[in-house]
Amino acid sequence: MGTIDDDLVRARTRTEFDQIFTEHYARLVRALTIVAGDAEAAADAVQEAFVKAHLRWRKISRYDDPVGWVRRVAINQLRDDHRRTGRKRKALSRLSSRSETTTHATDIDEFDRLLAELPRQQRATTALFYVDGLTVTEIADALEIAEGTVKSHLHDARNRLRPVLEREHRHRYGTPEGEQHE
Repeated sequence: MGTIDDDLVRARTRTEFDQIFTEHYARLVRALTIVAGDAEAAADAVQEAFVKAHLRWRKISRYDDPVGWVRRVAINQLRDDHRRTGRKRKALSRLSSRSETTTHATDIDEFDRLLAELPRQQRATTALFYVDGLTVTEIADALEIAEGTVKSHLHDARNRLRPVLEREHRHRYGTPEGEQHE
């Protein structure tokens, strides 16, 4: 009798996990692609976070926000990868006198291109707010920063992007400065 109950619990939790994975995986990858500037790194981080969640699903499924847990783990994974890459780059530059080549992320759409111009924290908060649809409180929790800091980063990002968007709008639609296009 105990094994039937255990099988039912396992089946229910597997179905819940599959549903959360299906509903949130692509959105998390998209948001973290903008944060990291690299779709492959974002997908790897989100996948690794879901693997960790799956291994601990009985516990994590009882959290108030299991997707928030996955997001937090994925962001931490990206940070670890970023640090590791930075250390590797420094070591290579010490070993080699050759200049470093930079590679640009591919498959970044226009919004991603605009956000790529922002400093890392502004890019992260903006991506989580506009792409992932998180509230200021959820972003603060995910990035482990104060809500006021999130608001400040969003405000600064909007101020930095506004002239670029206005310039592109004028270029695209030929609207003179100060006039609105309808």
